[in-house]
Amino acid sequence: MNTQHELMHYAKLYRGVVSDEICSKTVSEMDTLEFKEHTFYNANTGEYKPRSGSQELSMSWGNVSTKKTLNDIVDDTAYKYVQDLNMPWFDKYQGYSHVRFNKYAENKKMALHADHIHSMFDGERKGIPILSVLGVLNDDYEGGEFVLIDEKIDLSKGDIIVFPSNFMYPHKVEPVTKGTRYSYISWIW
Repeated sequence: MNTQHELMHYAKLYRGVVSDEICSKTVSEMDTLEFKEHTFYNANTGEYKPRSGSQELSMSWGNVSTKKTLNDIVDDTAYKYVQDLNMPWFDKYQGYSHVRFNKYAENKKMALHADHIHSMFDGERKGIPILSVLGVLNDDYEGGEFVLIDEKIDLSKGDIIVFPSNFMYPHKVEPVTKGTRYSYISWIW
């Protein structure tokens, strides 16, 4: 029995969901956003720190003109994911976070981790993240491969991958070797 293969059943890749026009417009407007270094939460210490030292990517919760469109696409894609699984006990979800933008300059990466984003829940929103929705906005870079459960996933401009947000789905982004990789992430609860 190949457990990794069985787990990948719950990771769904949706090709070309976001148009080239929306991707390009988003990337061009991302240069106006304020980015900060990505950090991970350590439940033992209560601190946020990067895991890759100076190699960690930059992130922004900022706004661009396409953000509402991307949020709507996240919602539509998550709904399609739930329908594709066709599980009678999982036919809807509570909500989703607004997209967070990720920017990987040369030599930047994201350390191996599993999503369990507790900071989304501020008292008004209550729940736990159950799905991660990751979209790629460009593919004119080298390196920066997305690795999920030790498997490289070939992602192209406009693609979205949806997978469970728990310890069984460790993932990372390899260092970008040339150019800049742009993506976004949202979490479903």
